[in-house]
Order: sequence, then structure tokens, then C-alpha cells
Amino acid sequence: MTNCTQPGLNLTELIKSTTQLNKDGLTIGLVSIDGLIQELNLHPYAVAYPSDLNDETQTQLLNQCDGNPAEYFVSALAKQLIQAAKLAGEQPLRVRLSGADSHQRQTLLGAELEASEVNPLIGLRGVSRFADKSIRKSFELECEAIKRARNAEGMTNIELVIPFVRTFSEAATIIDLLAEQGLCRGAHGLKVHLMAELPANALLADKFLQYFDGLVIDIDQLAQFSLGLDQTHPSLDYLHDDQNEAVLLLVRQALKAAATTGKGCAVVSHYIEKAPKLQSWLLDHDVDTVITQ
Repeated sequence: MTNCTQPGLNLTELIKSTTQLNKDGLTIGLVSIDGLIQELNLHPYAVAYPSDLNDETQTQLLNQCDGNPAEYFVSALAKQLIQAAKLAGEQPLRVRLSGADSHQRQTLLGAELEASEVNPLIGLRGVSRFADKSIRKSFELECEAIKRARNAEGMTNIELVIPFVRTFSEAATIIDLLAEQGLCRGAHGLKVHLMAELPANALLADKFLQYFDGLVIDIDQLAQFSLGLDQTHPSLDYLHDDQNEAVLLLVRQALKAAATTGKGCAVVSHYIEKAPKLQSWLLDHDVDTVITQ
């Protein structure tokens, strides 16, 4: 990565693969469960419900997973999380639960089990997906991997980041769902953070923070939803602007809420090195570390 950052601004890394974990001088800012799942090339629904697959895909899945897809999936994720947690040492390791839209997961083995959506960007993802009883087992396996890494291996520095929380009701729901899976907020020091990626998260951050221990502000996602963009639509790339006044207003609101409530706040931007004005703006607002990739 070419370092084009201004003095005083530090970059940490968004981890999406085990390859990244082997880099020298790595400073982990956030681990993406979505990225680790992509690396496994296994759709969570296929792992959770292998009998729903056609015979050919089911055979391929069983061969790849040594006959036990659920255990293979959980063990692989747990192993990656343990490695990351050890690298983080005494520092917290923020782990973002799966929040990718259905379009991003369509190349995974067994993706045919996930319904096709007209607009996956604002479709079934994040908490709405976790809460869906018809596919709940895929969420449970994800939780089992986190629990196994955090409890069985003693990696209590692992903290959770929840993506795509649309409403306060969803905020309450995810805290309850996690508790049902043995991941109780506050138990054994477990912290649960909100991935602030929707305008509602930023505008009402003070109220959302009643349910969470902190924020992880995704500036790119805020820009996408504030400006009505789709990052998979290349002809609209020229409109993406993390330095847009509306976007910065949302970021400022979220930062203010975190400061007022005394809760932690991290910032994510994949375009930070190409946005000198944003770098200056963040430094002016007492943000000296940005998670990027």
C-alpha cells in the first residue's frame, strides 16, 4: 500500500483473508467475516442446510468439507479468528459479522439457496438476515465460530461489530439473538459495536448507542447510501465522494454522539489515501486512525 497519508494520521488494516494475517508489521483495525467466508468459498446457507442442495452440489460440498460442512465452516472461521486475536495481542480485535448483500455472495458454493433480489444492496442483509427464522442456522454457525474462538481459546479480546442495523428494534433484536447464542453483551467483557453505515445510524447515533458499546463509522457506505450510489455500478464511480458535505455532516453527527456518550469510535474508509481533504477533516475532528484496505 502506497502511504499517501498526512502526518498524524495512522492507517490500520481491514482483514478479509488469512494471507493478510501473514504480513509483516500488520496492525489490525477490523476483521470481516464476509471476507473470510469468501476465502472459504462456501455459502453459509449451503453449510447450514446441505440437504437443500441438489445432489451434485451437495456431493461437492461434502467432499470439500470432509463430510461435515457445519463443523468445517465453524472450525475454519474459528481458526482464522484465533490467529487474528493472537496477533492483536492485548488490543481489542473488532470482528464484523456477515453483512454482504446477496449479489456479493452469488459466486459461493451453494449460493442458489439464497433468493435472488431485485435490489440486493438494500435487501435481506445484516440483522434482517440474522433474524430470519428460515435461515437462522447460518447465523448460529457464525456465532459458534466466534464463541469457540473467544471462549475455548481464551481470546476475550474479540469484540463484535454488527452491520446493517436499520432500526432501534433491530438493535434490540441482535443483542437478544447474540445472547441466545451465548454471546451476551457484557459477559466476560464482551463488547458489541454498531457498524454505522446507514444515514439513520449517524443521525440517531446517540439513541443507537444505548444498545451498543461503540461505533465503527463506515464513511464509504454512508456516502453510498447518502448519495444513492451502488458501488457495483461502475458508470457511477465518478459520483462517489467521501468528502461530500452531506456525508461529512453524518460523520460529524456520529463522532459527536460517541464523544457525548463516552463510547469508543473507529472510522473506516477505503478511499482515504485518495482523499486528502477528508484526511485533514478527520484530523481536525480528533480522528487520528483510519481502518482501510
